[in-house]
Amino acid sequence: MHKHFFRLLTLLLLSHGTISGQGLPIEAGRLKDYRLIRSFSADEVKQWFKVSHIPKAIFPTRDGMDIYEIHYYTHHADGRLLRASGQLYIPQGEKKPMPVLIYDHGSYACTDLYFNGKDEQVISMAFATDGYVVIYPDYIGMGEGEGNQIMLNAPTEAGATVDMLLAVSGLLSDLKVQTSQDLFLAGYSQGGHACMATYRLLQEKYKDRFHVTAAAPMSGPYDIERTVYNARLLPNENPVYLMMLLASYYESKDSLKYMGRVLVPPYDTMIPPMMNGCWPEEVLNALLPDTCMKALKPEVFKEFEDENSPFRKYLRANNVFDWKPESPTELCYCMHDEQVPYTNSITAYNAMKKNGSDKVQLWMSGKKFRHINCASFAVVYAKMFFDGFLKGHPMSHGPAGKRALLNIGKLFVKP
Repeated sequence: MHKHFFRLLTLLLLSHGTISGQGLPIEAGRLKDYRLIRSFSADEVKQWFKVSHIPKAIFPTRDGMDIYEIHYYTHHADGRLLRASGQLYIPQGEKKPMPVLIYDHGSYACTDLYFNGKDEQVISMAFATDGYVVIYPDYIGMGEGEGNQIMLNAPTEAGATVDMLLAVSGLLSDLKVQTSQDLFLAGYSQGGHACMATYRLLQEKYKDRFHVTAAAPMSGPYDIERTVYNARLLPNENPVYLMMLLASYYESKDSLKYMGRVLVPPYDTMIPPMMNGCWPEEVLNALLPDTCMKALKPEVFKEFEDENSPFRKYLRANNVFDWKPESPTELCYCMHDEQVPYTNSITAYNAMKKNGSDKVQLWMSGKKFRHINCASFAVVYAKMFFDGFLKGHPMSHGPAGKRALLNIGKLFVKP
């Protein structure tokens, strides 16, 4: 009798999103809980895309989807366990095993990443409506996770992403969702950096469990040290990103309270408290000098000039370009990207080829586009690249007709 009672209790808990295995040691990659946050029918997705001005010729709508909020455990940079969050997009009605896509998102000063179906969330929807199971991690300190975010920190970006993959793998089985062996990786901007870090971690430590079918890092600062150093004296439309990097540097050392010591007044007392994830980029940008290094004390800036300074060494440790990918890789970029210089993709390509990779290629998503508009085209090219593997045309760049439509569309999009 007790045996049947506990079995029934377990099933009831599972139906409310509480996982089995309670009482086991908490460890990275373990699912804490989950909940269904939104369902779309195929018709509702079509209407959503219409309102979002997503052309059906580029992203056809095939399936509805269920979207889940996921809570799981991952490691902070200092080694302690934290609760992290993310979203899981599952197509409805698919009878055959589905490919899995991990999509890593870009930078946000506001860390409240609730579902709104906009920006990069709509990218996840576009893949899910075409039969991809999409894993969308928030990283540390973002969404409903614990702690403060650590932007462009390769170990925690990759760790949080892989730990969500581990957590979700068991959940998909519980939800009776069939997945194929195809695993794709993508991400834009910071997400490109996170994608590359995740790719490297999967290849180095999880090869016996997960095989990456193909990856498409897009417009990421893979050489983060050189990117920051080269921009140190240049006007920047988003000086908040340097502050976020500084905050992340101190957060990785569990010493965020000391950030103000390297800033000049009034930034020393004004900016650190605002690195709490509650302020949007536009507010922080308006408070900062356009040349972001002007917020630093002169002696701190002088120290940064030394390649062996602590902050330079920290940035160098988070470079993600100098290794050898073993799976097909497409590096997407745009020539006029003002936020992430396209040379990051060239640097990564050259290093990977030098390291012996014969499966990496460059793909220019547009000549004239700046960072934001580049994303729309890069994502479409990435999806066509992935679709080729599912349709028996690996390493292709999609149907000629669709590429022609994209080229025509570029004529009507502002840089």
